[in-house]
Amino acid sequence: MDEQRERILRAAAEVLAERGFDAGRLRDVATTAGLSIGSLQHYFETRDALFREAFAWSIDDLIRRWRTAAVEETGAWRRFELLVQALTSDPHLARRCATWIEFCASASRREELRDGVRRVHAEWRTMLSEIVHEGLRSKEFTPVLPVDLAIGSLIVLVDGCEMAVAAGSGVTAESYAELMLGTARAVLGVRD
Repeated sequence: MDEQRERILRAAAEVLAERGFDAGRLRDVATTAGLSIGSLQHYFETRDALFREAFAWSIDDLIRRWRTAAVEETGAWRRFELLVQALTSDPHLARRCATWIEFCASASRREELRDGVRRVHAEWRTMLSEIVHEGLRSKEFTPVLPVDLAIGSLIVLVDGCEMAVAAGSGVTAESYAELMLGTARAVLGVRD
């Protein structure tokens, strides 16, 4: 991806977080990116196409960071810790959370956005499942819940924390990580 296009997508993701899918305008993206509207239209024909691609770009960036966070690590619990670190140490955490919540809300009204939301949930479930099953094999984990329920609990906890961060309710990156690690430790029966 060329640098200008990525700059536009990053600016569009910021506008989405601040104004929402329906209220964001090309002018807002152009101002944030420091470009003219004509420059934006060179890359994207419509506002909706730009915002859909910005969402897809954000998703791909997030999944890439999740996937690379623990690629070299062999221990299941350590991989989970690194995954949580990648999730919560984003320097733009509040913006990313707001963008995610906005897209979830927009997807409830716009069918064309639902596949992206489903893709994030499927990817997160896959990564968690891989870690949990690895922990079961290595005997690092002895879940106190059925495995699918434990994984599902962690997935909804992520969404809840993302919403709390986006809403500015006082959940910080540190408390987000603490909630994830403490809950996972309890439901997965992590052995020290």
